[in-house]
Amino acid sequence: MNQRWSVVRPLVRPALMLLVQVAAALMLMSAILWGVQSFMSPDWRQADSTLQAAQAQLDEARQEQADVQTHLPRFHQLVAAGLLGGEPRAAWVEDLLHTARQQGLQDQVSFSLAAPESVELPQSELAQSRVQRHVLELQMTQVHEVEALRLIQQLQARHAEVTRMASCLFAQPTPAGLSVQCRINFLHIDPTPATDNNASE
Repeated sequence: MNQRWSVVRPLVRPALMLLVQVAAALMLMSAILWGVQSFMSPDWRQADSTLQAAQAQLDEARQEQADVQTHLPRFHQLVAAGLLGGEPRAAWVEDLLHTARQQGLQDQVSFSLAAPESVELPQSELAQSRVQRHVLELQMTQVHEVEALRLIQQLQARHAEVTRMASCLFAQPTPAGLSVQCRINFLHIDPTPATDNNASE
């Protein structure tokens, strides 16, 4: 056997060397390809967590959009009622005078609308808004109780979203009528002006 191998070995040696070289080259190439693939392929765990975070943000955005669509009609109602934005004081006074004229009480009605007072609410700071109370002092003289109540009810009905009756005093009844003094609070919300960071520097 040894004699036979000593005869065959010189004949197959070049083929064996070539086979070894090819096997080594294939192993080296496999190692290189594995390294390149590991380097070039994304980190699937990171990609999966990024995908989950993006999905969570998308779900949150969809929920916020649904909330906005749900509350948007109510928001438009409050804007139309004068609770949000704009300058509603003139409209309040105009409606009071119009209601008094409709009832023929323009000569018996006087009023004063005080400067706005800030109402401190924790929610207003979170919403970046400023809540203000506008106090309407309303006086009526020589009116009947029914006339006074009708005027007050109509004024409040026009501004039901923003008015609250604080007090109403009926006094000095006479055959010609009585005196009425009422205090009505109007609420209004303004967005807080954005702070200019450059101005403070």
